[in-house]
Amino acid sequence: MKMNKWTMALAAAGVVSLSSVAQAQEAAAGANALAASTTLSGYVSTSYTLDETTANDAFNLDVVDIKFASAQGAGEYATGYTVELWAGGSHALGTAAGTRAAGTVELMQANIDLRLPVGNGLDLKVGQFTTVVGAETDNYNENAFYTRSRAFNADQPTHHTGILASYQLSDDAGLSVGFVNDTTSNRVNDDDGGSAYLFSLSYTLPESTGFLGGTVLTYARVDGANNDGLATERDNSYLGASIPLPVEGLSYTLAYDNVEYATGADTTLLGHYLSYALNDKATVNLRYETGNQNGGANVDGIQDLSVGLDYQIWENVISRVEYISADQDGAASSTESLVFNVIYSF
Repeated sequence: MKMNKWTMALAAAGVVSLSSVAQAQEAAAGANALAASTTLSGYVSTSYTLDETTANDAFNLDVVDIKFASAQGAGEYATGYTVELWAGGSHALGTAAGTRAAGTVELMQANIDLRLPVGNGLDLKVGQFTTVVGAETDNYNENAFYTRSRAFNADQPTHHTGILASYQLSDDAGLSVGFVNDTTSNRVNDDDGGSAYLFSLSYTLPESTGFLGGTVLTYARVDGANNDGLATERDNSYLGASIPLPVEGLSYTLAYDNVEYATGADTTLLGHYLSYALNDKATVNLRYETGNQNGGANVDGIQDLSVGLDYQIWENVISRVEYISADQDGAASSTESLVFNVIYSF
């Protein structure tokens, strides 16, 4: 234990005790170690939308995302944590559309990672975390497109509060099972004191399967979301397949989303995602979605198309333009828009 001459003089005079100084130094050392293991990251997303209805033409500060995290180590009882906040902007995370006050700070996720020495290692996530279903997420920088798919907005949960256990069955297969009492959609927090169950299984086909080798298959469910025991209770299921294609720079993902309601109605949406890297700076993305949506305003004959171009002009910056055409059965149902989006990640 090192002490400077002023600390020694105060200790000799009885002003401070050597034990208290030692405890203070140990506390400071622990705080420094914690700070060293914590990373700060996030992004700022801003956009400009051109819509065929001029009332929707506007510049937007979409969101400021701030994440504090400590990665889980490799030990048998390794720990870690994540705290992610959304601030400002026009987002409506977990809030009924149109009711979020300007400047609101909302909790994207806050959870603790714990490992137990069971087999290959059982990882537990406790707290609030993102859902297991769907091909897209709330975070703007994690999706190929600025806009979200119809499936994402069709009563798909986005966050849960509870516990999620994950286990790596093999190099190719992973399993997650969860129990939660809070389910949040991108529009409204549906926590009613009920419970829901989560399940996710992923498997990567081995090279021995030929041209399908490397295909990632995902099946996930959320059972019992929304109002427990009422007509609005629903089960969400998702099936995804990311298939490698024999063309360099070209990738394809199939996403099937289904929502089954207690009333007997259901929502079925099929999404196709294509991505082609033109070069090391430019990527063209396409999303085509078909199906029907129920559970509220019933919509049939959905045919949505999004085409986007990502071009890296600046380091750490996502710059993209996206054309969106949304169509469905019914009069005056088709809409078109163009979005310019810039995201800085730190």
